[in-house]
Amino acid sequence: MKRTTRLLGNAGLTLAPPVIVFLLLTLLTELFGKGGFGHGSDLTTIVYNMTFSGLIALAMSYNLTSGRMDFSVGSVLILSLIAGGSLAKQFGFGPYGFAATVIAFGIVCGLVSGLAYVTLRLPAMVTSLGITMIYEAIAFSLNQGNGIRMIGRFDVLVWARFPYNVALLGALAVLLVYLLNFTQFGYDSTSLQNGQKNAVDLGVNENTNAVACYAIAGGLMGAAGVVYLSQYGYIAPQTGLSSSSFMMGAFLPVFIGGALARYSDRNLGVVIGAFIQASISSALVNMGVTSSMKSLVDGVIVLVFLIYLSNKYKLELGRILRAKKAKALAAD
Repeated sequence: MKRTTRLLGNAGLTLAPPVIVFLLLTLLTELFGKGGFGHGSDLTTIVYNMTFSGLIALAMSYNLTSGRMDFSVGSVLILSLIAGGSLAKQFGFGPYGFAATVIAFGIVCGLVSGLAYVTLRLPAMVTSLGITMIYEAIAFSLNQGNGIRMIGRFDVLVWARFPYNVALLGALAVLLVYLLNFTQFGYDSTSLQNGQKNAVDLGVNENTNAVACYAIAGGLMGAAGVVYLSQYGYIAPQTGLSSSSFMMGAFLPVFIGGALARYSDRNLGVVIGAFIQASISSALVNMGVTSSMKSLVDGVIVLVFLIYLSNKYKLELGRILRAKKAKALAAD
Protein backbone atom coordinates (compact mmCIF):
# COMPACT_ATOMS: atom_id res chain seq x y z
CA MET A 1 0.00 0.00 0.00
CA LYS A 2 2.82 2.40 0.88
CA ARG A 3 4.57 1.66 -2.40
CA THR A 4 1.39 2.31 -4.40
CA THR A 5 0.80 5.58 -2.54
CA ARG A 6 4.38 6.67 -3.18
CA LEU A 7 4.14 5.82 -6.88
CA LEU A 8 0.88 7.74 -7.25
CA GLY A 9 2.37 10.69 -5.38
CA ASN A 10 5.47 10.73 -7.59
CA ALA A 11 3.31 10.47 -10.71
CA GLY A 12 1.28 13.44 -9.52
CA LEU A 13 4.40 15.50 -8.80
CA THR A 14 5.79 14.63 -12.24
CA LEU A 15 2.64 15.46 -14.20
CA ALA A 16 1.57 18.49 -12.18
CA PRO A 17 4.16 21.00 -13.59
CA PRO A 18 3.19 20.66 -17.30
CA VAL A 19 -0.54 20.71 -16.48
CA ILE A 20 -0.22 23.76 -14.23
CA VAL A 21 2.02 25.62 -16.69
CA PHE A 22 -0.30 24.87 -19.62
CA LEU A 23 -3.39 26.03 -17.69
CA LEU A 24 -1.65 29.21 -16.48
CA LEU A 25 -0.48 30.02 -20.01
CA THR A 26 -3.99 29.42 -21.36
CA LEU A 27 -5.39 31.83 -18.76
CA LEU A 28 -2.65 34.38 -19.46
CA THR A 29 -3.18 34.38 -23.21
CA GLU A 30 -6.93 34.69 -22.70
CA LEU A 31 -6.36 37.73 -20.48
CA PHE A 32 -4.28 39.25 -23.29
CA GLY A 33 -7.11 38.59 -25.71
CA LYS A 34 -5.17 35.92 -27.61
CA GLY A 35 -7.37 32.84 -27.74
CA GLY A 36 -5.37 30.72 -30.18
CA PHE A 37 -3.04 29.15 -27.67
CA GLY A 38 -3.03 25.39 -27.20
CA HIS A 39 -5.33 24.22 -29.96
CA GLY A 40 -5.42 23.85 -33.72
CA SER A 41 -2.25 24.84 -35.54
CA ASP A 42 -0.75 26.22 -32.34
CA LEU A 43 -0.95 22.81 -30.68
CA THR A 44 0.71 21.31 -33.78
CA THR A 45 3.57 23.77 -33.36
CA ILE A 46 3.89 22.95 -29.66
CA VAL A 47 4.10 19.22 -30.41
CA TYR A 48 6.74 19.78 -33.11
CA ASN A 49 8.87 22.01 -30.88
CA MET A 50 8.51 19.54 -28.00
CA THR A 51 9.70 16.69 -30.23
CA PHE A 52 12.64 18.56 -31.78
CA SER A 53 13.96 20.25 -28.63
CA GLY A 54 13.14 17.17 -26.56
CA LEU A 55 15.36 14.92 -28.69
CA ILE A 56 18.23 17.43 -28.51
CA ALA A 57 17.78 17.83 -24.75
CA LEU A 58 17.80 14.04 -24.28
CA ALA A 59 21.01 13.85 -26.30
CA MET A 60 22.66 16.56 -24.20
CA SER A 61 21.50 15.03 -20.91
CA TYR A 62 23.54 11.85 -21.30
CA ASN A 63 26.82 13.73 -21.23
CA LEU A 64 25.90 16.91 -19.37
CA THR A 65 24.69 15.02 -16.28
CA SER A 66 28.07 13.26 -16.17
CA GLY A 67 30.01 16.52 -16.28
CA ARG A 68 30.83 16.39 -19.99
CA MET A 69 29.92 19.50 -21.98
CA ASP A 70 29.56 18.35 -25.59
CA PHE A 71 29.47 21.17 -28.14
CA SER A 72 29.53 18.75 -31.07
CA VAL A 73 25.87 17.69 -30.93
CA GLY A 74 24.81 20.30 -33.51
CA SER A 75 27.51 19.22 -35.95
CA VAL A 76 26.48 15.58 -35.43
CA LEU A 77 22.91 16.54 -36.40
CA ILE A 78 24.06 18.28 -39.58
CA LEU A 79 26.60 15.65 -40.67
CA SER A 80 24.37 12.66 -39.98
CA LEU A 81 21.48 14.36 -41.77
CA ILE A 82 23.46 15.33 -44.87
CA ALA A 83 25.34 12.02 -45.11
CA GLY A 84 22.50 9.69 -44.09
CA GLY A 85 19.83 11.70 -45.86
CA SER A 86 21.80 11.77 -49.11
CA LEU A 87 22.28 8.01 -48.97
CA ALA A 88 18.58 7.44 -48.27
CA LYS A 89 17.65 9.82 -51.10
CA GLN A 90 20.02 8.08 -53.53
CA PHE A 91 18.61 4.62 -52.87
CA GLY A 92 15.00 5.76 -52.65
CA PHE A 93 14.36 4.78 -49.06
CA GLY A 94 10.93 5.37 -47.58
CA PRO A 95 10.26 7.26 -44.33
CA TYR A 96 11.38 4.42 -42.05
CA GLY A 97 14.52 3.66 -44.05
CA PHE A 98 15.33 7.37 -44.16
CA ALA A 99 14.95 7.74 -40.39
CA ALA A 100 16.93 4.56 -39.65
CA THR A 101 19.79 5.58 -41.96
CA VAL A 102 20.17 9.06 -40.47
CA ILE A 103 19.96 7.74 -36.89
CA ALA A 104 22.58 5.09 -37.72
CA PHE A 105 24.92 7.80 -39.05
CA GLY A 106 24.27 9.79 -35.87
CA ILE A 107 25.25 6.81 -33.72
CA VAL A 108 28.48 6.39 -35.70
CA CYS A 109 29.30 10.10 -35.34
CA GLY A 110 28.62 9.92 -31.60
CA LEU A 111 30.74 6.79 -31.31
CA VAL A 112 33.68 8.53 -33.00
CA SER A 113 33.25 11.53 -30.68
CA GLY A 114 33.26 9.26 -27.63
CA LEU A 115 36.34 7.35 -28.77
CA ALA A 116 38.15 10.64 -29.40
CA TYR A 117 37.26 11.82 -25.89
CA VAL A 118 38.51 8.71 -24.08
CA THR A 119 41.58 8.37 -26.33
CA LEU A 120 42.84 11.95 -26.26
CA ARG A 121 42.08 12.37 -22.53
CA LEU A 122 41.47 16.07 -23.02
CA PRO A 123 38.65 17.97 -21.30
CA ALA A 124 35.32 17.14 -22.92
CA MET A 125 34.75 20.75 -23.96
CA VAL A 126 38.12 20.96 -25.75
CA THR A 127 37.61 17.64 -27.53
CA SER A 128 34.07 18.52 -28.58
CA LEU A 129 35.16 21.83 -30.09
CA GLY A 130 37.74 20.05 -32.24
CA ILE A 131 35.23 17.38 -33.25
CA THR A 132 32.72 20.10 -34.13
CA MET A 133 35.12 21.78 -36.55
CA ILE A 134 35.98 18.43 -38.16
CA TYR A 135 32.34 17.38 -38.56
CA GLU A 136 31.39 20.81 -39.93
CA ALA A 137 34.20 20.57 -42.50
CA ILE A 138 33.15 17.06 -43.56
CA ALA A 139 29.51 18.10 -43.87
CA PHE A 140 30.53 21.11 -45.96
CA SER A 141 32.58 18.90 -48.30
CA LEU A 142 29.59 16.65 -49.04
CA ASN A 143 27.31 17.52 -51.99
CA GLN A 144 29.62 20.41 -53.00
CA GLY A 145 28.59 22.34 -49.91
CA ASN A 146 24.92 22.36 -50.89
CA GLY A 147 23.66 20.39 -47.88
CA ILE A 148 20.61 18.27 -48.56
CA ARG A 149 17.34 19.33 -50.13
CA MET A 150 14.19 17.17 -50.04
CA ILE A 151 11.51 19.83 -50.31
CA GLY A 152 8.20 18.39 -51.43
CA ARG A 153 9.05 14.79 -50.53
CA PHE A 154 5.97 14.43 -48.34
CA ASP A 155 6.02 10.65 -48.77
CA VAL A 156 9.36 10.47 -46.92
CA LEU A 157 9.38 13.56 -44.72
CA VAL A 158 6.57 12.55 -42.36
CA TRP A 159 8.41 12.85 -39.05
CA ALA A 160 7.43 16.44 -38.24
CA ARG A 161 3.72 15.60 -38.46
CA PHE A 162 1.46 14.11 -35.80
CA PRO A 163 1.37 11.22 -34.93
CA TYR A 164 4.77 10.33 -36.43
CA ASN A 165 6.69 12.90 -34.37
CA VAL A 166 5.09 11.79 -31.11
CA ALA A 167 5.60 8.11 -32.03
CA LEU A 168 9.30 8.71 -32.73
CA LEU A 169 9.86 10.62 -29.50
CA GLY A 170 7.78 8.16 -27.49
CA ALA A 171 9.56 5.07 -28.86
CA LEU A 172 12.99 6.54 -28.17
CA ALA A 173 11.94 7.72 -24.70
CA VAL A 174 10.70 4.23 -23.79
CA LEU A 175 13.98 2.73 -25.02
CA LEU A 176 15.97 5.24 -22.97
CA VAL A 177 13.90 4.60 -19.84
CA TYR A 178 14.69 0.90 -20.22
CA LEU A 179 18.41 1.53 -20.79
CA LEU A 180 18.73 3.90 -17.85
CA ASN A 181 16.74 1.87 -15.34
CA PHE A 182 16.99 -1.81 -16.26
CA THR A 183 20.45 -2.38 -17.78
CA GLN A 184 24.06 -2.47 -16.63
CA PHE A 185 24.66 0.72 -18.61
CA GLY A 186 22.06 2.58 -16.55
CA TYR A 187 23.42 1.20 -13.27
CA ASP A 188 26.95 2.25 -14.22
CA SER A 189 25.76 5.72 -15.32
CA THR A 190 23.99 6.32 -12.01
CA SER A 191 26.99 5.05 -10.06
CA LEU A 192 29.38 7.36 -11.92
CA GLN A 193 27.12 10.38 -11.42
CA ASN A 194 26.78 9.75 -7.68
CA GLY A 195 30.47 9.14 -7.07
CA GLN A 196 32.90 8.70 -9.92
CA LYS A 197 35.92 7.55 -7.90
CA ASN A 198 33.94 5.07 -5.82
CA ALA A 199 32.24 3.67 -8.92
CA VAL A 200 35.56 3.17 -10.72
CA ASP A 201 37.04 1.54 -7.62
CA LEU A 202 34.10 -0.89 -7.62
CA GLY A 203 34.86 -1.92 -11.20
CA VAL A 204 32.73 0.40 -13.36
CA ASN A 205 34.45 1.08 -16.70
CA GLU A 206 34.15 4.83 -17.06
CA ASN A 207 35.51 4.92 -20.62
CA THR A 208 33.05 2.34 -21.93
CA ASN A 209 30.17 4.17 -20.29
CA ALA A 210 31.30 7.52 -21.74
CA VAL A 211 31.55 6.10 -25.28
CA ALA A 212 28.06 4.60 -24.90
CA CYS A 213 26.70 7.99 -23.77
CA TYR A 214 28.22 9.69 -26.83
CA ALA A 215 26.76 7.02 -29.14
CA ILE A 216 23.29 7.41 -27.60
CA ALA A 217 23.55 11.18 -27.92
CA GLY A 218 24.56 10.83 -31.58
CA GLY A 219 21.57 8.63 -32.35
CA LEU A 220 19.22 11.09 -30.68
CA MET A 221 20.72 13.99 -32.65
CA GLY A 222 20.18 11.97 -35.83
CA ALA A 223 16.53 11.56 -34.83
CA ALA A 224 16.30 15.32 -34.19
CA GLY A 225 17.74 15.88 -37.67
CA VAL A 226 15.06 13.64 -39.16
CA VAL A 227 12.37 15.77 -37.50
CA TYR A 228 14.07 19.01 -38.61
CA LEU A 229 14.39 18.01 -42.26
CA SER A 230 10.81 16.74 -42.24
CA GLN A 231 9.70 20.20 -41.16
CA TYR A 232 11.81 22.37 -43.46
CA GLY A 233 12.90 20.06 -46.28
CA TYR A 234 16.40 21.53 -46.42
CA ILE A 235 19.49 21.93 -44.28
CA ALA A 236 22.73 23.66 -45.20
CA PRO A 237 26.18 22.91 -43.79
CA GLN A 238 27.52 25.34 -41.22
CA THR A 239 31.03 26.39 -40.31
CA GLY A 240 32.78 28.39 -37.60
CA LEU A 241 31.17 26.42 -34.76
CA SER A 242 27.78 27.87 -35.74
CA SER A 243 26.25 24.39 -35.56
CA SER A 244 26.36 24.69 -31.77
CA SER A 245 23.32 26.97 -32.03
CA PHE A 246 21.15 23.82 -32.20
CA MET A 247 21.92 23.04 -28.56
CA MET A 248 21.28 26.48 -27.11
CA GLY A 249 17.52 26.08 -26.83
CA ALA A 250 17.68 22.70 -25.11
CA PHE A 251 19.17 23.57 -21.73
CA LEU A 252 15.85 24.28 -20.00
CA PRO A 253 14.37 20.81 -20.67
CA VAL A 254 17.60 19.25 -19.36
CA PHE A 255 17.37 21.21 -16.11
CA ILE A 256 13.65 20.48 -15.71
CA GLY A 257 14.37 16.80 -16.35
CA GLY A 258 16.99 16.85 -13.61
CA ALA A 259 14.56 18.45 -11.18
CA LEU A 260 11.81 15.90 -11.95
CA ALA A 261 14.17 12.89 -11.95
CA ARG A 262 13.75 12.42 -8.21
CA TYR A 263 10.05 11.71 -8.74
CA SER A 264 10.13 9.56 -11.89
CA ASP A 265 12.76 9.19 -14.60
CA ARG A 266 15.20 11.70 -16.05
CA ASN A 267 14.22 10.91 -19.63
CA LEU A 268 10.53 11.49 -18.95
CA GLY A 269 11.43 14.65 -17.06
CA VAL A 270 13.34 15.97 -20.08
CA VAL A 271 10.37 15.29 -22.38
CA ILE A 272 8.07 17.08 -19.93
CA GLY A 273 10.56 19.93 -19.79
CA ALA A 274 10.51 20.16 -23.59
CA PHE A 275 6.70 20.36 -23.52
CA ILE A 276 6.84 23.14 -20.90
CA GLN A 277 9.41 25.08 -22.94
CA ALA A 278 7.42 24.65 -26.16
CA SER A 279 4.24 25.83 -24.41
CA ILE A 280 5.97 28.92 -22.99
CA SER A 281 7.45 29.80 -26.39
CA SER A 282 4.10 29.39 -28.12
CA ALA A 283 2.30 31.50 -25.52
CA LEU A 284 4.87 34.29 -25.87
CA VAL A 285 4.49 34.25 -29.65
CA ASN A 286 0.70 34.39 -29.29
CA MET A 287 1.04 37.44 -27.07
CA GLY A 288 3.23 39.19 -29.63
CA VAL A 289 6.44 39.08 -27.59
CA THR A 290 9.53 39.82 -29.69
CA SER A 291 12.19 37.16 -30.26
CA SER A 292 14.72 39.11 -28.19
CA MET A 293 12.30 39.33 -25.25
CA LYS A 294 11.51 35.64 -25.66
CA SER A 295 15.23 34.85 -25.43
CA LEU A 296 15.40 36.98 -22.29
CA VAL A 297 12.52 35.07 -20.70
CA ASP A 298 14.13 31.73 -21.58
CA GLY A 299 17.43 32.92 -20.12
CA VAL A 300 15.80 34.03 -16.87
CA ILE A 301 14.02 30.67 -16.49
CA VAL A 302 17.29 28.79 -17.10
CA LEU A 303 19.05 31.03 -14.57
CA VAL A 304 16.36 30.30 -11.97
CA PHE A 305 16.84 26.57 -12.49
CA LEU A 306 20.62 26.91 -12.20
CA ILE A 307 20.23 28.77 -8.91
CA TYR A 308 17.85 26.10 -7.66
CA LEU A 309 20.12 23.21 -8.67
CA SER A 310 23.16 24.92 -7.13
CA ASN A 311 21.37 25.42 -3.80
CA LYS A 312 19.20 22.30 -3.73
CA TYR A 313 21.39 20.69 -1.09
CA LYS A 314 20.75 23.64 1.24
CA LEU A 315 17.01 23.07 0.98
CA GLU A 316 17.47 19.37 1.74
CA LEU A 317 19.74 20.19 4.68
CA GLY A 318 17.19 22.66 6.03
CA ARG A 319 14.43 20.06 5.74
CA ILE A 320 16.51 17.50 7.66
CA LEU A 321 17.36 20.00 10.39
CA ARG A 322 13.71 21.01 10.76
CA ALA A 323 12.69 17.37 11.03
CA LYS A 324 15.31 16.73 13.71
CA LYS A 325 14.24 19.82 15.62
CA ALA A 326 10.58 18.79 15.49
CA LYS A 327 11.50 15.31 16.69
CA ALA A 328 13.54 16.73 19.56
CA LEU A 329 10.69 19.01 20.62
CA ALA A 330 8.25 16.11 20.50
CA ALA A 331 10.56 14.04 22.68
CA ASP A 332 10.76 16.86 25.26
